[in-house]
Amino acid sequence: MDFKAAFLAIPLPAALCDHDLNIQACNPAFARALKKKEDEITGRPLLEAVDQEDRDAISASFQAIVAKKELPSIGVESGQEPNQIGLGVRKNTFINIPIFAPRGTLEAVLHCRADDEETSWIHRTDELYQGGGYEVQHALDAERDRIRQLFKQAPGFICLLRGPQHIYELANDAYHQLIGHREIIGHPLPEVLPEVIPQGFLDKLNRVYTTGEPFIGRAIPIQLQRLAEGELEQRFIDLIYQPMRDPSGTISGIFVQGHDVTEAHELAREVTFQAAHDPLTSLLNRREFARKMGEIDGQASHALVYADLDHFKIVNDRCGHTAGDALLTQVAQVLREQCSDGDLLARLGGDEFALVRCDSTLDKAVELADRMREGIKGINFVWQGKPHSITLSAGVAVFGGNEGLPFDVALGLADAACFLAKEKGRDRVKVSSVTDDEVRQQQTDMDGVTRLKEALREDRIILYGQRIVALQPYEDQRSFLEVLARIVDHDGTIIGPGAFIPAAERFGLIQEVDYHIVTKAFMHLLQLSVDERARKLLFINLSGITLSAPDFSVFIAQLMQSFPGVSPSQICFEVTETAAISNISRTAEAMRRLIDKGFSFALDDFGSGMASFSYLNHLPVQFVKIDGEFVKAIRSQPAGPVIVEAVVKVARAMNMQTIAESVEYEELLPHLRELGLDYGQGYALHCPETLDQAMEVNPPPVAGVH
Repeated sequence: MDFKAAFLAIPLPAALCDHDLNIQACNPAFARALKKKEDEITGRPLLEAVDQEDRDAISASFQAIVAKKELPSIGVESGQEPNQIGLGVRKNTFINIPIFAPRGTLEAVLHCRADDEETSWIHRTDELYQGGGYEVQHALDAERDRIRQLFKQAPGFICLLRGPQHIYELANDAYHQLIGHREIIGHPLPEVLPEVIPQGFLDKLNRVYTTGEPFIGRAIPIQLQRLAEGELEQRFIDLIYQPMRDPSGTISGIFVQGHDVTEAHELAREVTFQAAHDPLTSLLNRREFARKMGEIDGQASHALVYADLDHFKIVNDRCGHTAGDALLTQVAQVLREQCSDGDLLARLGGDEFALVRCDSTLDKAVELADRMREGIKGINFVWQGKPHSITLSAGVAVFGGNEGLPFDVALGLADAACFLAKEKGRDRVKVSSVTDDEVRQQQTDMDGVTRLKEALREDRIILYGQRIVALQPYEDQRSFLEVLARIVDHDGTIIGPGAFIPAAERFGLIQEVDYHIVTKAFMHLLQLSVDERARKLLFINLSGITLSAPDFSVFIAQLMQSFPGVSPSQICFEVTETAAISNISRTAEAMRRLIDKGFSFALDDFGSGMASFSYLNHLPVQFVKIDGEFVKAIRSQPAGPVIVEAVVKVARAMNMQTIAESVEYEELLPHLRELGLDYGQGYALHCPETLDQAMEVNPPPVAGVH
């Protein structure tokens, strides 16, 4: 701090005196009060500059200070007229302040004067000094030390650079720690931090010093040599260069402030990386992969390989997820080895991967996919001493370019082609295109799966019912209805089962769909009164997969507990002939377990699989539903009625009732009765309607009889 400038700027008259009361210096205010120039006052005795009546008090004050080192002495001069030195005082107050050297010796005394309007600061000073001795000086020293410690221990780094050479004037502990505790005070920055010059930091300092414009940077990378003769270490800092100005406004230095945010920056970078990458393989995840696709040049042609591991589920199921994760890590490394600079490789989920090679052709993409396939086949994966082989199926598509496809369309085509490669034997590459019928059908099925998953999640599967009407007189007055599933699309369109059931069977969703439909059928039954419920028999379709699933009987038991008002006698499960005979022993066993609980079974589409009648002897079903193609052929083909009649006779011999499917014309009814069919189902008898509506009305006991 420039104490001389501060002394000269004091608005009150002040003079600095030696031990003999000679004025060594005075400020302009003191000279103005005496109406003299400063050089005319310097060297004169102070007592000559005060009134006669005050000289003794001032002298005594000085003597006390010099002899006893007392506190500042304050006196008052009274008078209404100007005194002999022209101070023009109405009522004057003076204060004599001792100035001690660091060793405690008295160096000088500061004499200040003020009129009554300017005395308040003096009296406050007097109060401050009432402690006696060196308490004031000690307090000032303690405050100075406290401020120095605060500066040194500030958590952010701080330093002061003086002049255009950027000479270090001050620096706190954080700054010394940042630069490796070098000797810097009094040295120019380029001398002690030469490594920052090529990084542009000296240019930034010069620019701030020249223009006066501050510099602010966030998480700026900087290479620093933090250990003597050590390697450069990269840090990230928040940095401010603030110009400092002297009283005239001229830039005199730069105030440097900031924080080392390396740890926070690296944590943020790690979080960003994790958000964009698969945590197991460190490949791009699906979301980041899709985002980067939006940044690719749409004018060029790019190749896409969609890959799916074969038999990975076997490893996962037999060896556990830890083994599966280890295998996926090896797979990711092998796929990386096939990548070139600029390729985008992602794990889309599970055991599915995608690779995009920019500016590539279809032929090159096929070659790339084959190399990927060969690389995966070459993995020698051993877990707990047992080797496991694995292969790769891939679909290839090209997108972009003037005539190319959008990425999302190409991704769907490549996905469908990959699935077809699996169906055709696995460990192969399938090229997709919009003109490929197989790929288009595969996409249709996959779209159906997507629609079905959304419908299940949003509970948009609704149940319809179609009555099964008696063709012969029977004492059983129950209403038979087949439960039919529909999806309500977002626009209100009703989608039939043909659009999603095959896809559900193909893509492994059929069990979830069956469980959903069975549960909703139970709910519909429970809404009826007890009497109405007793007069209903619902035919509910099941896939062979669902029926033979180990947990199906558990599922049914839980349903019976959840819906105690529903009786098993009100439920008949339908299983197609082809599903039933695919594993006839397992199917028959599952049927018997449920029949023992009171449920009944119908064999659906009988005749479509051309199964031998002997199969009926192994399946404990109560109803045989004859395939609609045979029913329609009764009037058009000579063999039609013969086949239907044969089925009726065999079923009757086994105590099974028969149901004719696809009865589309009323003209068929007399022929069906004549052939001995027990029941009929089709649009000629009842058009499907919502299940609640279908259950509201009991049909006549015999079709056509009112």
